[in-house]
Amino acid sequence: MNGSSGYLRYLPPVLWEEDERADPSAFSLGAVLRIFEKILTGIDDDVPIALDDRVHPPITDEIARLDGLCALWKTPERFLPWLASWVAVEFPTLQGEQVWDEYQRRKVTAEIAGAYGRRGIRAGLDTFLGLFAVGRTRPRVALDDGSRVLVAMPGSPAPVAALVTRGPARTPSGDWIEGLMRPWCVAAGAGGVFFVGDSGVPPNAGLPLRSRVWRLSSAGHLDLAGTPPTPRPLVPDTPLTSVVAVAVRPAQDARPETLYVLDRSRKLLAVPAPYTAARATEVTTLASGLSRWPVAMDVDSGGDLLVLDRGNVPGNPSRPQIITVHPDPVTVTPTSLRTVVEPLSLHVQPGGWLIVGDAGDPSGSGAAAGNLVRVDRGGPSGWSETPLLPPSNPLVAPTAVTTVDETRLHVLDAGLAPFWPSSADPFVLDVAEPAVVHRVDLGATPTTTQHTESGRLVNPTGMATDGELLICCDPGQNDVARIEPFWSRLRPFELSVVIHFTNSRLPSDPDERRQALDQAVGNVRAIVEQNKPAHARATLVTAI
Repeated sequence: MNGSSGYLRYLPPVLWEEDERADPSAFSLGAVLRIFEKILTGIDDDVPIALDDRVHPPITDEIARLDGLCALWKTPERFLPWLASWVAVEFPTLQGEQVWDEYQRRKVTAEIAGAYGRRGIRAGLDTFLGLFAVGRTRPRVALDDGSRVLVAMPGSPAPVAALVTRGPARTPSGDWIEGLMRPWCVAAGAGGVFFVGDSGVPPNAGLPLRSRVWRLSSAGHLDLAGTPPTPRPLVPDTPLTSVVAVAVRPAQDARPETLYVLDRSRKLLAVPAPYTAARATEVTTLASGLSRWPVAMDVDSGGDLLVLDRGNVPGNPSRPQIITVHPDPVTVTPTSLRTVVEPLSLHVQPGGWLIVGDAGDPSGSGAAAGNLVRVDRGGPSGWSETPLLPPSNPLVAPTAVTTVDETRLHVLDAGLAPFWPSSADPFVLDVAEPAVVHRVDLGATPTTTQHTESGRLVNPTGMATDGELLICCDPGQNDVARIEPFWSRLRPFELSVVIHFTNSRLPSDPDERRQALDQAVGNVRAIVEQNKPAHARATLVTAI
């Protein structure tokens, strides 16, 4: 390291004039300062500064980057534990190895400070669980806090909030007062009201909470009757077997607005306005040989009812079909669908053509296989089917579709495939993604964008619109053997934490798989216990 230091120019000349006349190889003040200059600001002489076998840049370069050390997405990975300690986060390890990958550690640390401000409320718990679900296993965690009907306003993504409405309640004498329990389907009527099909409580639960149809205002009010006023369902004297679809035929000429109700027994009922009758009028019962498993219904501009039938009942396979029911006089005409695999929803567009929400067949790949299929009924060679979105679209289980305008749709996606899993392992699925509403633009190049925030919906199955307001039905986790997930709807301050896993994200080795499942469930349990509202009790709903 020969020569004098440039630092000499910052000193009085009397200290360095002799250095300029001295032998360059002799000891001098400039030679000493050159050592400090090399360490502090660097000298381009191809001589590296090494310490502990690591080459260090000049100290001033490190100082210039100090602000980046405190930026979670820029700091070197080795600084992450130090920054995480500022917010009391300890990264979990297993046998000395990090459980979370680098991205998950950065994301949790970056967002945890904001989450602390919401600790003890539902939004805070949602945030903590959302931060957890970014690793390799990425379980789908949904909180069922009894929110039955949810609303979303325009936004990107739009916030989702519970529509406050009355559920079942128990009197001091032990009797039950009915209320909205597990809404499965919804249709919009005139005047800003909605008709909600309620699947009720399974008969084996031993509770007098039957499947009902309710009229609901956009503010969440149910019809009331009696003294004291209690919620009154439509057609209270009509027994229903788990309502699966409702549809409204608008008023026309002398014909009043009419609500149609379809239940699991394939019974089709009519309830005309003003909806005060005690019993509904039976239109027809779809023959068991014709209809296997009805899942959705809509009304076309001519007043015909269109029933989407899933078919393919276990032990009795058949093609999905659309059954056209002309109410007066009653005629029933089935039409098989040729390309639809797992139909979940049906929507009539203003132009008359139909849209079927198809969950497809993910075949265990862990990739979304949903799509929207356009069904044209007026072709010269019969009905035709056309997929509207490319195979790479994000839809998983499109359980409802509504119209925004001529080229745009809202699609409710439950995020679970298959939507009706086998009883062998109902919480490990081909696909398990958060339930959201997507906005689909059917322009020259169709696009699908997430319209609502994640984490607020458990298992949404129905949707209707009132202007720009979206009304979503969420009955909660489907019935599973030995698990009763509906108690959060009946007990105050009860939370059901529903956990699903995507099969392809789990290890194939049985022992490693079991370890990954146990660890994920244990982590969720710890997060819930530490961050749930203090007055709430939480129950994990999963098969693990």
